[in-house]
Amino acid sequence: MMAVYTKIFRGLLVSLVFSSFSFAQNVTTEILESAQDYSDRWVTYGRNYGAWRFIPDNEINRDTVADLRPVWIKQTGVTGGAFEVTALVNDGRMYLTTANSHLIVVDPQTGDELWRYDHDFENVDLCCGPHNRGVALYEDMVFYGTLDARLIAFDAESGIQLWDTEVGDYRESYSITGAPLVVKDMVLIGVGGGEFGIRGYIDAYDVYTGELRWRFYTTPAEGELGNDTWEGDSWKTGGAPTWVTGTYDPETDWVFWGTGNPWPDINNKVRAGDNLFSNSVIALDADSGALQWYFQTSPRDEFDHDSTSEPMIIDEMYEGELRKMIVQVSRNGHVYGLDRLTGEFLYAGEYTRVNWAERDESGKPVLKEAFKEPANEMVFPGLYGGKNWPPAAYSPDTHMLYIPTTEWGTRFIRREGEARAGTMDLGGMPQFDVSGTGWVVAFNMLSGEIDWQVEMPGNFAWAGTLATGGGLVFSGAPDGYLYALNDETGEVLWKFQTGSGLYAPPTSFTIDGKQYIGIASGTRNPATRAGVATGISPGNYILFGL
Repeated sequence: MMAVYTKIFRGLLVSLVFSSFSFAQNVTTEILESAQDYSDRWVTYGRNYGAWRFIPDNEINRDTVADLRPVWIKQTGVTGGAFEVTALVNDGRMYLTTANSHLIVVDPQTGDELWRYDHDFENVDLCCGPHNRGVALYEDMVFYGTLDARLIAFDAESGIQLWDTEVGDYRESYSITGAPLVVKDMVLIGVGGGEFGIRGYIDAYDVYTGELRWRFYTTPAEGELGNDTWEGDSWKTGGAPTWVTGTYDPETDWVFWGTGNPWPDINNKVRAGDNLFSNSVIALDADSGALQWYFQTSPRDEFDHDSTSEPMIIDEMYEGELRKMIVQVSRNGHVYGLDRLTGEFLYAGEYTRVNWAERDESGKPVLKEAFKEPANEMVFPGLYGGKNWPPAAYSPDTHMLYIPTTEWGTRFIRREGEARAGTMDLGGMPQFDVSGTGWVVAFNMLSGEIDWQVEMPGNFAWAGTLATGGGLVFSGAPDGYLYALNDETGEVLWKFQTGSGLYAPPTSFTIDGKQYIGIASGTRNPATRAGVATGISPGNYILFGL
């Protein structure tokens, strides 16, 4: 796992446009650990290490949101995939990544392009589109992963490439679509490829050199904890990918990450056992990658109910006591509350229609008799969830999670026999019911119940959410509208047609007292893969202000 060190310009670099900032504001460990306190920047994927996606600023509020208008639109010129980025902002630069691994840096106040990098790569095996969801920042460096499973570091101001490391072999169907996570002097990244029979892992690399510091495999080898939950050698191609960005708690010095489906997705007959650590939340020591605890949400899964969603770090009341929690919204239809220090199961609440299982006292699903042969019934949530990768937001003002939710069903038709690793082989065939509905769901953390839900036009919700101190929740829909909702009632207070379907989470920051809302617009979506014609539009980034 050798790093390639270079000091050359890659792609088109344009660095003659100066921002309004007069001095460098490098991203330090202290800034990352207190990111929630900095409204003038968005420096890590989930806004803070806990992945709240909450900004306390309130210039844009229920009374003023009607005056929200576009400030600028950046046309990326990129087509061929959904524009799913969470834009980071720091020191007069906004960082955008697009489909097919393009990195574009713009001035956040004007949209003017400062520099860009266009990654060249061979054809890559992908299950679900050529997406890229963002970058990570540290000091004066920017890091991003590529579809051909490389992790690359750049000088943030000039775009000069600093190092380039192979995370996985794309010829073995490894890929990267998620944003990296910087923890101290390491940059962490997960991998995709769960539909191709990879062996999943999480890597930590030195931020300065790109050298591998540690790797945690999500399917344990012989002699390791959990290997006895796999039949024979099935762990070697067991999947459990790690393609969504994790979180970090400086107090415990632990990293929390969600893992995906075991492979083959549908045919669990060839992998008897619980298949650890697939469909799990795992806690790892940040310095060594050593496992601290795990909680599995769907053992021996056959419905592709990933638990890759961000493990949110939240302190909330539970049974009259303030608890340090990990909260994860799983694709299987449940919000899980876990003790952050031990992994102890606290509760699981349904946030969408769940028909396939009951739960026992430990939080484990108990499969209903009718679903033991999955081809017989339509499973809700289906293959896409529930909540898929689009991130939820948490508001400490309302104590609610705002969850983008797709209520589609899937009938899973198992194919007998061995699956073929290295090819997209699910071990069967999913049949979709795409007549369902997309929602933004407000899940009350204090009651464990749904307070309200608002339908998103276009029959699924794939945009992520943003909560604000102005009493608003922002989210987008496949119909191209960006919506502002009352965070207490769900009432639609404002909407704007962006010109293409929205499949990215909104973000916000404030510069010189002026608050902005930004979102990426551009479509290639799950409905297309499920047989619904929606088309592909170029990727544009739109910034809004009063």
